[in-house]
Order: sequence, then structure tokens, then C-alpha cells
Amino acid sequence: MIGPALVRSRGAPVEPGGAIDLVFARQGFRLGRELGGEPAALAEGAAAALGPLVSTRPFGLSVWVPDADATNPLLPEARALEEALARRLTPLPLVELPRQGALLAQVALTARDRGWVGTVRTEEALSLAPGGRARMRVGGERPSRAARKIEEALAWLGVGPGPGEVCVDLGAAPGGWSWALLERRARVVAVDPARLRPDLERHRSLVHHAVSAFSYAPEEPADWLFCDMAWRPLEVAQLLAKWARRRWARLLVANLKLPMKEKARTVDDLRQVLAGGGWQRVRARQLYHDRDEITVTAHL
Repeated sequence: MIGPALVRSRGAPVEPGGAIDLVFARQGFRLGRELGGEPAALAEGAAAALGPLVSTRPFGLSVWVPDADATNPLLPEARALEEALARRLTPLPLVELPRQGALLAQVALTARDRGWVGTVRTEEALSLAPGGRARMRVGGERPSRAARKIEEALAWLGVGPGPGEVCVDLGAAPGGWSWALLERRARVVAVDPARLRPDLERHRSLVHHAVSAFSYAPEEPADWLFCDMAWRPLEVAQLLAKWARRRWARLLVANLKLPMKEKARTVDDLRQVLAGGGWQRVRARQLYHDRDEITVTAHL
């Protein structure tokens, strides 16, 4: 531990595509050096450390504080430091940063006079949001906060349903995920014994099956399988594995609840169950809008 909610390691596991593979981390980067001193000295030190690293490729800049009670009050200092660094380094805005072949230069501010500086390639980054706090903005008409979870999951996956694609939403009520999918002009099959919000029930692109997700079987394969069920995670994972074995969907986005204890072991068990069913490239993250749960994506 090198600060609140901040860990230094000699390495990190990576996914086959090269991205850092850490389920419970929000952000990460290769350490350059530790900074110390008053704000002006911090800015000068960070600029000196980052300048040579970012001189040969497009880069963005992110100055953030770890999400902890001791460091959250430092957000104004982090913003001021980022502005001072941007005047010295002229980074690209994060929204324009290429997802391949660019660098994300970062400073993690751990105290008013101390921080850590380094970089990560954008294709490796856990997140392009400052400190991994991907605050998703969705319309005011959403049925529940779950709409933010699905939007963050699709942003992390890097692709989402297109117009006309068929999406099955297991555990759909009250309709937060279905609403977000309809906003993308997808066709939605909502599965839940409970009722959805009335305007969603009437939507011409949605069909509601008021049955348990465990008893539902689709009439034809879907493009996407979505699942956000408040149920025992291993049983849900076994259900999702059945969908892979029967090739009922091509892509998976699921939110799986975690127990109070042995969360890491549970994540390993869930991955094994999903892979055993035939899902490939199984990725798991506890995203910013997740609580005691993880988001899982996979492909056939």
C-alpha cells in the first residue's frame, strides 16, 4: 500500500488482447516516479517526468485522487494540478484519445504535497476516465439506476447493440436495461415475472415474457444476452452457461452479485462456469456503478 486505496505491484495480469486484467481495480499505470513538494513543484516534477514519455505519440492527461475518504477532499487540488500540467504538455482531450496507439499520462495525487506519476497505453488501460470513475450520464426518463450500469458496461466492452439487433434481457424488471437497449433502437425480449414500467410494456420493439429466467427458452437465437438478476451468482452463471451450450446468443453482458466473503474466489468460480459452457474471452470487472457485484462480458 502506497496510499489510501492505492497499491504498488511489480506486475499485473493481462488479458489476451493486452489490457490489464484486474477485477477490483478502477485504474492502473506503469509507475514513473514519486512526486513531492508544493503545487508548483509537483507540476514541474510531473512535467519533467512525463515530457520524455509522451513526446513520440498522441497522449491524454488524467490527474486524479484515489476514491477514499482521506483523498476525496483533494479533488480541487487535482484539477488545479491537471490545468497546470496541461499548459506545459498540451495533451489531447480524453474524449478524442485513440483507443489504440496512444498514451494516457497519469498522476495519482495522494496528499496535497505528494503523488505518483506514470503512463499506460490506451489499449491496456483499465479505464480512460480519471481514476476509473466513469460517471455515466443517461436520460431522466430511465426506470432505475441500472441504466447507468449497462451504459458503463457497454463502454468498457467497446461495442453495443445496433438498431434492430435482438437483445434478451433476463431479470428485466423494472426495465432499466431494457430502456437503455430500446434507446439504442434494439429489439428487446424482456424476461421477468414482475411487471415493467407501463410505457416499456407498450413499446413496439419490446416483448415481455412474464416467466422466470430459469424456465425461459428463446424461440430463436439472439444477438445479445443481458442479465441483471438479484439471485445467487453461481446459479445465474450456470444459467448463462446453458445459453452458451445451446448457442442461444452470440454476446453476453451480465451483472453478477457477490457474497460478502471470498469475493475473489467467487469470481474465479464464475469465470470457470461460464468458460465451461462455451463462452470465450470472459472478462470481469467491478465497474464504477457496480456495488457488491461484478460485470461480466463474453463472446461465442
